[in-house]
Amino acid sequence: MKVLGIVFSPRRNGNTEIIVREALEGAKEAGAETELITIRDYKINPCDGCGTCHKTGVCHINDDMQIMYKKLLEADGIIFGT
Repeated sequence: MKVLGIVFSPRRNGNTEIIVREALEGAKEAGAETELITIRDYKINPCDGCGTCHKTGVCHINDDMQIMYKKLLEADGIIFGT
């Protein structure tokens, strides 16, 4: 089992990140493979509403969200820290 923790707070090592790290540690102790992602380290642009993703299944915006899609699909569980 793979559990992905995603921190949306801009504060490095803030309360949100601490809580997500603790939750991931619990998952690891239970036998899960874990990964922590901090959104502040990724370049993700907003959707422009063009509809390309509905037509082709792929977003035309070339940013780090493509990396995130892959990680989200590979995860069995996701912990969001906001």
